[in-house]
Amino acid sequence: MGRMPQVSWILLLFSLILLAYPADCLNTTTGGSNETQILIDGEGYVLANGEQRVFYQGYSVVIKGVDAKGERAWIELLQNGISVSYGIFEAEDNLVYPEEGGIFNMTIDHIYVGSQKDLVFFYVRQYRDPDLPEPAPSLDTTPAPDASGSSATSTPRDVPDPSPSPGCGACMAAGVVLLYVASKRFARRQR
Repeated sequence: MGRMPQVSWILLLFSLILLAYPADCLNTTTGGSNETQILIDGEGYVLANGEQRVFYQGYSVVIKGVDAKGERAWIELLQNGISVSYGIFEAEDNLVYPEEGGIFNMTIDHIYVGSQKDLVFFYVRQYRDPDLPEPAPSLDTTPAPDASGSSATSTPRDVPDPSPSPGCGACMAAGVVLLYVASKRFARRQR
């Protein structure tokens, strides 16, 4: 038995790469009913005092206030405009809703008190809630009115890619290029 042609080695390597890559890259599912779709995977955000950020499936976070020392922030979680959780949080605290399921998990990174704005930096991990309608990617930051009726201004954030495999297209394109180059080299050797 002779040496395996170079094209076969490239095909074998490409096949192994595809096998190692996540199955959702190819838009296939494993079919398990216990599988939970991650909508936001640890993305970082910052909100000023009085601002509100809308997330998937109607969830939104409002920064209601920050103490003068920047040690604590009053944060409220809404679901379709209805308060579902709130509290006073310090850096490294977690707001988890619901407590038993953890569909929405917010981790406070740090709190900043400034001369112009007070800021809360946090990370979010959100899973798809099967009891709610399919998520629509309409995330933005909007000012939340405070008790005096005024509101802070902010600019909308980019919508995170809902695909759990953001590099899939690049991986597939690289594989196609490799196959094309390998087939051209193999065809030249056959002549």
